[in-house]
Amino acid sequence: MKINIFYQTDIPRYLRRTGLFQKACLQALKKFQKEKAEVNIVFVDEKEILRVNKTFLNHHYVTDVISFNHGRPPFVCEEPWAFADVYVCYPVARKNAPSFQHTFLQEMMMYAVHGCLHLSGLDDHTPEERAEMDRQAEKIIKNTLKKPA
Repeated sequence: MKINIFYQTDIPRYLRRTGLFQKACLQALKKFQKEKAEVNIVFVDEKEILRVNKTFLNHHYVTDVISFNHGRPPFVCEEPWAFADVYVCYPVARKNAPSFQHTFLQEMMMYAVHGCLHLSGLDDHTPEERAEMDRQAEKIIKNTLKKPA
């Protein structure tokens, strides 16, 4: 599985922790994993997430994360291949982090992992489902940030 990280908005260098995002997202994508799979994690600003939300979901508001499971990549290939995009709104993560007692990095990871958990088949339509997704995301982030002994 290949995970690409794109920073399409002004994010401070100290938060551009590509390896950590990849590691956390790989853990979240265990159920989605296929040998040939590519997932793009795209950090964007409020203007871009609003455009994506309007264009593809017909939602007219800024949100924290949007994930798309395209199934097949936008190119011809003979092998089974999965392709997906997760859009994370950095300004929303920055604004919401204090409310959840997270650092900016933790909140960015929370959104990226949340989007990947959706790709793995989890939903958050009910409070119980949302609580389970949050629990799993927190566990993944904690394991990812844990320093080796």
